[in-house]
Amino acid sequence: MLSNQPVVHDRHLVKEIFHNMKRNNVHRNAFEIPSNLTIVLCRNRGSLAHKTIPHLSGYEDHPILQQNLEYLGINDYVVLSKELPWRWTDKIRLILKFLQEEKCDTELLMYCDPIDVIFRDSPQRVIDIFESSNCDLLFMSTKLGVNDGYNCMPDVKLWADSDTERRGRYINAGVFIGKTTFIKEFLEDSLNYCTDNDCMTHNWQEYLKSKPVNFPVGGADQDIFRFLEPKYYPRVKVDYRNIMAYRG
Repeated sequence: MLSNQPVVHDRHLVKEIFHNMKRNNVHRNAFEIPSNLTIVLCRNRGSLAHKTIPHLSGYEDHPILQQNLEYLGINDYVVLSKELPWRWTDKIRLILKFLQEEKCDTELLMYCDPIDVIFRDSPQRVIDIFESSNCDLLFMSTKLGVNDGYNCMPDVKLWADSDTERRGRYINAGVFIGKTTFIKEFLEDSLNYCTDNDCMTHNWQEYLKSKPVNFPVGGADQDIFRFLEPKYYPRVKVDYRNIMAYRG
């Protein structure tokens, strides 16, 4: 249920929520990034029109999250980008390169998808939620779709469902926060499952339907993160209660 989550990751809701914030002058220039946090966004260079649905029209060139952060007074976020074509695993490569080059000097790092995420409150609230979770990396959660990647790794799905607290929710890679040193370790492991021909939006479903024997190699970043969750639990946790970032 959408209540007082500090972050919203729902492409059908974020535009209306953000426009209401602006109309009512809610939290305009009210926040700054806490000194122990780096906020990172990943995107392709140029227009995002190829990813934009009608609910997000008007944000093809300057994504809604960037405009939202700037409205809140947060201008020192980091944008990592590359030329098209864009593969979901480019997120892994870009953030890992950023960390390996020691460009992040904060204890914590938070990633958010720029195209359909907004903040409704201070980033400090996200830190507070993370610190109360007693882990090194906290992912937001989502319900599953019809063909979601777990069909290619049933043992991982069985492990996930053994947790009675999960409530039918699983890793969503669109928002996560963690200790910078551990995120580097986790992404270095994730990179082992990346290839030069990983899926893109248009061919991901067909890839899943093919039931690849070496899954999640060649899949999406979210597939890889879900595959690695049992290995890293409880250092990696999922916000099953949906209190950090809302998604229906």
